[in-house]
Amino acid sequence: MKKQLLIFGLLVFSAASLSAQSNYQDTTKHYSFQVNYWFNLHHFLWLESFMNVSKDSTIISQTLSKVSQKKLDISLAYYREKLASQDLRTSDYMTEFKHWITKGDNDLSMVPSEFQAHVDMLKNVSDIYQKYFWPSHEKSCINSIKENIGLIRKTEEKFVDEITTLTRQFWQSEKLKVDVTYVGKATKWNPRNLPYTSLFPTHVVMNTVGTNDTKGNWIELLYHESAHHLILSNSYFIGGTLNDIGEVMDVKLPRQLGHSYLFYFTGQLTKKLLEESSVSYPSTYMERNGIFSKYYPYLDVHLKAYMNREVTLTEASESIIKDLQE
Repeated sequence: MKKQLLIFGLLVFSAASLSAQSNYQDTTKHYSFQVNYWFNLHHFLWLESFMNVSKDSTIISQTLSKVSQKKLDISLAYYREKLASQDLRTSDYMTEFKHWITKGDNDLSMVPSEFQAHVDMLKNVSDIYQKYFWPSHEKSCINSIKENIGLIRKTEEKFVDEITTLTRQFWQSEKLKVDVTYVGKATKWNPRNLPYTSLFPTHVVMNTVGTNDTKGNWIELLYHESAHHLILSNSYFIGGTLNDIGEVMDVKLPRQLGHSYLFYFTGQLTKKLLEESSVSYPSTYMERNGIFSKYYPYLDVHLKAYMNREVTLTEASESIIKDLQE
């Protein structure tokens, strides 16, 4: 009888673990969405340790038992010492870890040696995360996908057609991978949760905290992140044109000018497509948050003219650079 109870208990535990660690997935023509348990736990520990180190703050409000708190402290100490200084987007280690941990069939049974200590820290607090945090985190991630996927399906083809026309670049042929996490990345300059992207292939990470207050905002950020592979700072049509103009005019280009073009293009296209779908979207993310506020008045004149096919990109960019120099 005891043996039967033990076997039953193990089966229940196993089923619960598999359920907690299963990945919600959905797709559209151009995107493949996933909510990955381990990747969410990784972001949770990274942001908590980053905020604690950089801002003397915390994202954890729950009161845990002494045993649970000690286990959590061990994993957070590892993150603070080894990982908090590594940017989720730009660190080679973080990029490689992201690609590995988000594989659809990854059950962590085979762990590469370079990730073993890291994965041990995830497993160390998995039961705590599963009990206290994952239910609300998973719900938020899935809700973000479900709330937006209809509009994405309705607008994505027009968005891809128009952004590729503006940038003169091809959209990635395979579906863009999008992992949805409860919390995103932060920096010393911007502690807010933010989405981010790595390239070649394009892999977008969209967070849910702080991005759903304005209907359509999540979609604009998704389109912005997923279009990063179309505008590079030193090459391709946009970057190449800007660098060519800078050389001919013998001027130093304004900081991240190409990135401001990406914000403007994706914001304006999203605004237009949402309004065509009867969704009120009075202002873009760029406008609401004062992104590149010095550049915006000139972008709104000259890039708008380019988008309306009234001037060439070269003409628009020359005007923008001259205006910014005055």
